[in-house]
Amino acid sequence: MKLLLLAAPFLASLPFLAARSAPLRTEEPALADLAWMAGHWASDKDGTHTEEVWLAPAGALMLGMNRAVAKSGPTSFEFLRIEQRKNGLVYVASPGGKGATDFALSDFGERFVLFANPAHDFPKAIRYELDAAGALHASISGDAEGKEAAMEWTWKRQ
Repeated sequence: MKLLLLAAPFLASLPFLAARSAPLRTEEPALADLAWMAGHWASDKDGTHTEEVWLAPAGALMLGMNRAVAKSGPTSFEFLRIEQRKNGLVYVASPGGKGATDFALSDFGERFVLFANPAHDFPKAIRYELDAAGALHASISGDAEGKEAAMEWTWKRQ
C-alpha cells in the first residue's frame, strides 16, 4: 500500500509527460502549419528565372505569387493563396491573373503539403515540400490532353 501511495504522484504525471514528449498533431493542419513555405524563393534554369513569394500565414490566409522571366521577357505569372476555410485548407490559383481555381487539401506532413482538384483539367494536384537542405520543391501533375504530365521546380531561399 505504501508503495502505491509513493508511486501515485509519479503515475499521475505520466499523461502530462507523454503529452510533452509526443508532438501535438491534429487530424487536419492549421494554416500556421504551412509557415515553412513563407519566404522569397528563386531559381535559374534553362535561361528562365523563376520566383515564388509566400507571405507568412495571417488572417486565415497566405498570399503568394509566382513569376517566370526568360531572357526574351516575361513568360508567366500567377497569383496564389492558401485559405483556412471551415472545411479545411484550400489552395487557390489564378494563373495569368485569370479566374481562380480551388484545390482542396489532400495530404500533408511535417514538411510537405498536397492539394488536389480531380475535376480540373491540368493540373489536378499541386505539391510543395521543404527538403532537409532548405530548398522548396513544387510540382504539379495530372492528365493534360489525355496524357499524364508533370512539372517540377526547386527554389532556394533568397
